[in-house]
Amino acid sequence: MIPINMLNLSNFKILNLQESENDYRFLVETKSPSPYYCPKCGTIANLYKHGKKNQLFFDLPMHAKRVGIYVKRQRNKCRECSGTFFENLPDMDVNRSVTNRLMDWIKEASLEKTFTSVAEEVGVDEKTVRNIFNDYVSELEAQTEFRTPKWLGLDEVHLLKNYRFVVTDVENKSVIDILRKRNKDVVISYLSKLKDIDKVELVAMDMWNPYKGAVNSVIPHAKIVIDNFHVVRLANEVLEKIRKANRQNVSAKEYWQLMRYRYVLLKRREDLNDFNDQIKLQVRIDMFSLLGQAYELKEQFFDI
Repeated sequence: MIPINMLNLSNFKILNLQESENDYRFLVETKSPSPYYCPKCGTIANLYKHGKKNQLFFDLPMHAKRVGIYVKRQRNKCRECSGTFFENLPDMDVNRSVTNRLMDWIKEASLEKTFTSVAEEVGVDEKTVRNIFNDYVSELEAQTEFRTPKWLGLDEVHLLKNYRFVVTDVENKSVIDILRKRNKDVVISYLSKLKDIDKVELVAMDMWNPYKGAVNSVIPHAKIVIDNFHVVRLANEVLEKIRKANRQNVSAKEYWQLMRYRYVLLKRREDLNDFNDQIKLQVRIDMFSLLGQAYELKEQFFDI
């Protein structure tokens, strides 16, 4: 016997249940009466039943199994306009063929999981998950009041083998937007559409020249600040070039030492907590004078 409240959907009566290894399939019908007016012409109480159709809707998983609900949905016809229409299903999203509660679950799950994994978990098509999430993002954007920050950050992140343009609110440590491309035209177009752009006082960025050119074009009054991480990284890159150059015309033993102890050269002196690492660093500096000079300059540069 099927428990009456197994689905916990009060508007439906369960007629049948089929269970397989991975799925539940319910056949249900509504408990609500037929509509008393035609949604097409507005005529009241001049309708008659015009057959039924089983429509599949997906629901939240149950007992680690996917759930499908076949609704034995009533079709009605209007005597006045001859229009036909199905009965209303308040628990369902008829456009996505999912229950409203599954729709809500997909919105939240898609924030942490891939669209494909969410789709496989509940049994719907990946495109459906993607569309539900895109609609959700649009809803959130409509509810969010965007304020152009005083400290704007322009950066990038490497995703799917390409650099993506990232816009941040530096003062509040939050991401504002991510765009597919980071060329100058894209950055100019984006900045030009920001509201109250005159409120931007500082723009933090790396040394990617299109960012600088775009800011100078659109926000010439803003001060450009180079993120210190990108500046000091250049010092390490130069140190690496000198280390590699020193590998030429050295003995096999010295070559091996330059290869093996690369990490102590790239570390800050203050971070070399291990006494052995401190000894290794000093030996390398004593053996290769140019490398030693480069290391000291790198440390002085970092101290700034």
